[in-house]
Amino acid sequence: MKVYEIPLRFVKSFLIDYDKGYILVDAGTPGSGKRIAEFLNSKGVKLDYVVFTHTHPDHIGGAYELRNYTKAKFAIDANGVDYLREGKIREPVLHSAFLKVAFALGRPFFFKKFHGVKEDLILKEGELVEGVEVLRTPGHTNDSISLYLPSINSVIVGDTLQGTNKGLKYPSIYENLEELIKSVEKIKCLKPSFVYVSHGKSGSTFLV
Repeated sequence: MKVYEIPLRFVKSFLIDYDKGYILVDAGTPGSGKRIAEFLNSKGVKLDYVVFTHTHPDHIGGAYELRNYTKAKFAIDANGVDYLREGKIREPVLHSAFLKVAFALGRPFFFKKFHGVKEDLILKEGELVEGVEVLRTPGHTNDSISLYLPSINSVIVGDTLQGTNKGLKYPSIYENLEELIKSVEKIKCLKPSFVYVSHGKSGSTFLV
């Protein structure tokens, strides 16, 4: 079992090599599909699944483009289906004046329109394939999920946690703080050796 980080502008996708196949986690911003495909082709990878941790545009924006490169099954939580299918913009819930100003100024970039794509699989909590388990971890959004990899005791959390040089903290953007705290505690209870985050530095030190 191996996990590869794929840097994409200010966000990351991840490639899981689970011994029997490959899973891509998230598709980046609109325009990222080709870059991801080039990375996969360089490694001779044929995907089985594309799993979305949630439906903010920087995680599903490149999904439509990826359809041209793979026959993998696209998988999403039930609460995210409409956003993925219709290419709907899921507005982030902001909690600071700085972020509100930043997103207002960068709106043409952050909320660039993209084509929707139909899902093939609705994710449910439990085993997706042997060695890869889906965890429902709402809070950042109501459709947020994480992937637990027991054989390497690691978790891919999307935006449920944010990485810093000192460790892992709550994200600055979230829809429901109470649910977010419960989801982070759920992840911490696994006592993971490593946590992969979509923004910032992945690591194993919890600051929350």
